[in-house]
Amino acid sequence: MFTGIIEDIGEVLEIKKDGDKIFYISTKINYQNLKIGSSISCNGICLTIIKKGKKNKKNWFAISASRETLSKSNLNITKIGSLLNLETSLKVGDELSGHLVFGHIDGKLKLIKKKKVGSSKLLIFNIPSNLRNYIAPKGSISINGVSLTINNVSKNIFDVNIIPHTLKGTNFDKIKIGELLKKIMKVTIKNIGDNTINKIIVIQISNNLRIKLITIIIKHNF
Repeated sequence: MFTGIIEDIGEVLEIKKDGDKIFYISTKINYQNLKIGSSISCNGICLTIIKKGKKNKKNWFAISASRETLSKSNLNITKIGSLLNLETSLKVGDELSGHLVFGHIDGKLKLIKKKKVGSSKLLIFNIPSNLRNYIAPKGSISINGVSLTINNVSKNIFDVNIIPHTLKGTNFDKIKIGELLKKIMKVTIKNIGDNTINKIIVIQISNNLRIKLITIIIKHNF
């Protein structure tokens, strides 16, 4: 489990095929925190560290991506030199600065447009047909492993605002129009009825290839 707060931008050093695809990734994350067998988020995908080492004063680790993972994400088009958003797994007692991110990919997004708004950048994405019901204004979403808030939703598109700090600390500044990104829907918030105080929180949990939806109605009395 993760928070969507990126710790480092890793670079793909090497890709090997051994049944699955093995990705070797450089990182500035503390070497002691890279434990073989532990989980790490690479562009939002929960993967297992299978090897680690040091080369030319740089830390590196390796992860294995199965055919299923490659088909559900954009790792299948990741190349040597590609930059990946990295986050080590959340520990009990850690501060939850973003929102809970499980690392199970729900779909792929295509970047349609990006424009500068003040000092930030507005990224506009398409909405996959199977996920239209779960995307709502002011809901939380993880894109490439980054915890973000949905600004606006209109028919088949939605947008998110990326502040300069997030641009600098993630790979969003390198994303090109038409590029596929991984999306993890975790929490969305919808208004119901005329009372904007009443909201429905929809939490999506992946479980054995099935998706369970838990709906909670929260009422505030002021």
